[in-house]
Amino acid sequence: MRIILASQGFTTDEIENCVSKIVGKPAKEIDIAIINEAIYGISGDRSKRWLINELVNIEKHIGGRIDFVNFREYSKNEIERRLLNSDLIYLVGGKQLEYSKLFNETDTVELIKKVAQQKVIMGTSAGSVVLGTQIQSKEFWKNRYNINIEDIKYPELNLVPFNIIPHYLREDRKQWTKEFFNENLANNPFPVYAIKDTQAIAYINGNIEYIGGKPEIFGKV
Repeated sequence: MRIILASQGFTTDEIENCVSKIVGKPAKEIDIAIINEAIYGISGDRSKRWLINELVNIEKHIGGRIDFVNFREYSKNEIERRLLNSDLIYLVGGKQLEYSKLFNETDTVELIKKVAQQKVIMGTSAGSVVLGTQIQSKEFWKNRYNINIEDIKYPELNLVPFNIIPHYLREDRKQWTKEFFNENLANNPFPVYAIKDTQAIAYINGNIEYIGGKPEIFGKV
């Protein structure tokens, strides 16, 4: 299984080079299938300029065919055909927990897991988080999102035995400090990697690789 959890996508040449190596093709030849329904959970008063920037970076770094796969529009057979016809499956960020809801409501959880056995899957932000294991800290969910963990209806996909905190210490997220995560993730039973927008975590057949430098690590290592 080849999974890449990024914070903000193709923000550096290093990320491009690592993705190219993992896919096994030059970046200019990689065909990519983009899933982006998590953006629709974000309120209308928040700018989506970040999405344009992320798509521009894909166009800049990836030279093959670009497809968009709509899980609520296409049949399961069509979704599978489009995903398997690409080299890289790319989940754009968006609202937290929106992807787990999407995959459960469209009955495609097992389809995603099947595709993950054959193709490289890369997520950014919420698109990365859904690929990981559900964070178990009640304090984290309550103090970060004002959510009771018992009320989370659909868990993350658990494709990798850890999870990430994206956009770590970015200017608009500085209220979520290292001390906050140390306190609220202290008892989480597996590692949570806090990565900046120039970083990613690759999980290749059970081995973890840091892209863009070593991240902060919270929870139990």
